[in-house]
Amino acid sequence: MSETPAITLREQGPVENRYSFLIHRINAHLARLCNPMFRRWQVDIDLARMLAVLDQNGSMAAGDIVRVMAMPQSTVSHQLKRLEELGYVGRIPDEKDSRVIRVSLTESGQAVAGESNALSREINDLLEVALADLDPQTFASGLARIDSRLAALTSVGWA
Repeated sequence: MSETPAITLREQGPVENRYSFLIHRINAHLARLCNPMFRRWQVDIDLARMLAVLDQNGSMAAGDIVRVMAMPQSTVSHQLKRLEELGYVGRIPDEKDSRVIRVSLTESGQAVAGESNALSREINDLLEVALADLDPQTFASGLARIDSRLAALTSVGWA
């Protein structure tokens, strides 16, 4: 019985053609495209995404933001502090558990989140045109599976 040899990195082709590298490049392109638009609000793409998440979900515990954003707790804490300094979010104790701090958008945060969401929809429309020959549900499902597998590896400390 013949075993199939493991694929080496060299056999996978150039690094710039690998999925992980392409995802990195797409995110870098999005940052270069969007960050100049976000500067007027003194935020970058990551902060704008966080505002959009809060706009969609309403008041959230910091731990829930960590989970949704897939970022380290320390990064989210630093970013929330920045958003609070800008006057875009406020922090209040949870009504049921005072140990939990909830974050919610202020009026100015809602305005920035609304404009960020509008830009996000425009970018999404452009991406859909680029992917017009693909089934959107299948593509979105594939991305969700990638996210899920990477999250699972992160949670067990794979290295």
